[in-house]
Amino acid sequence: MVQQEKIQDILKRRLAHYGLDKAAAAARVCAVAKEVGEAHVSSAGGKFEVISFKNGVLKIAVKSVVAAHMIRLRQKTLILKINEKLGQDLVIKIRFEISS
Repeated sequence: MVQQEKIQDILKRRLAHYGLDKAAAAARVCAVAKEVGEAHVSSAGGKFEVISFKNGVLKIAVKSVVAAHMIRLRQKTLILKINEKLGQDLVIKIRFEISS
């Protein structure tokens, strides 16, 4: 009898084969951060756009120093919720960029 392999396992193996596993993981972190941010931070006046994720640092863009401050106040909770949704502790720090 042939054992069936899960699509998730096949995808992980192929991404690793082509050296895209880190990029795929970073994209997943960014997507989850955006989702969590919209659900938990935006309502408190701390809207942001996710820029990138690398080496445990999530880089986000905010429109003002006030927005950055609002998010910084909730930073630990935001990191906890992102990591909780990911199922592992990938995000260690959030770095802010003020954009116009």
